[in-house]
Amino acid sequence: MKFNRGYRLIPIIIAVSVVLGVFIGNFYSRRSSGKQMGVFNTNSNKINALLRIVEEQYVDTIDMNTIVEDVLPNILAELDPHSMYIPAKNLEAVNSELEASFSGIGVAFTIQNDTIHINSVIQGGPSEKVGLLPGDRIVTVNDSLFVGDKVDNEIAMSTLKGPKGTEVKVGVKRRSEEELLHFNIVRDDIPQQTINATYMINNDWGYIQITKFGQTTYIELLSSIAKLNHQKSKGLIIDLRGNTGGFMEPAIRAANEFLEQGRLIVYADGRKFPRMDEFADGTGSCQRVPLVVLVDEGSASASEIFAGAIQDNDRGFVVGRRTFGKGLVQQPIAFSDGSGLR
Repeated sequence: MKFNRGYRLIPIIIAVSVVLGVFIGNFYSRRSSGKQMGVFNTNSNKINALLRIVEEQYVDTIDMNTIVEDVLPNILAELDPHSMYIPAKNLEAVNSELEASFSGIGVAFTIQNDTIHINSVIQGGPSEKVGLLPGDRIVTVNDSLFVGDKVDNEIAMSTLKGPKGTEVKVGVKRRSEEELLHFNIVRDDIPQQTINATYMINNDWGYIQITKFGQTTYIELLSSIAKLNHQKSKGLIIDLRGNTGGFMEPAIRAANEFLEQGRLIVYADGRKFPRMDEFADGTGSCQRVPLVVLVDEGSASASEIFAGAIQDNDRGFVVGRRTFGKGLVQQPIAFSDGSGLR
């Protein structure tokens, strides 16, 4: 009987032991993890709690989305001068500056006296096909007046750009015409050029101006080099003045054209990232070509990577003023609402 009673108690003892073990384990786990995560959780919860309190208890009705949009840039401003928050309405325009093409009407313009002044018309683009000319002023869009204080560069770009195949009607004032001219323009893909000038400055030296490092820069550079080689160029001048940067990869590939195999182009590391080294692979077509790089205070980011690689490897002469000094590699991070960080 004693044996049977003890046998029946064994499952109960085991169950109680398991419950006690789980309880004790959770207790010590919470204490140890709390020490590590307490600060982070407290601060992040404090921000969330503040926003919730404002939304639920503030005396007036407010737009929480507007508050969040205004707060995010201020938080990033405490980190460094380069990290930034880009609202959804601006992100597409920011990215399109470095992409191979965008959809629009194919003009370069400035805002003068609250009016869109066309500076140039892209050859073969939609506007040239319908007859727009440099010097024209756009005063109506889709039969509505489009002049005045409301017209700025951002609004003008968002209005004239649009999906490929869509139509926009513009009213144009031309000096040689008394009446307003009307054009129906079908938007199309507009190629973006990152090299604005390629020519011989004398019998020996070729000149290439790179305005930014975008998706097509490396291919454009190869084309420019081939053009100058055909004209018997003996040396190259690469003009990076005012080039604020762009994508890192095209800058690395461009530098690779001028460096011998094994030469360090750039390295990057960070608190959460292992060191990354980029070396020349020896396939460059201009490894022995005399080289001059022009820079100024507007040369930044990817431009500094290119110029720095040339200077550090004693590959050519870097001439000009002190560059911007942005020794950072930025990673774009997208949010689900279309906004992002950089």
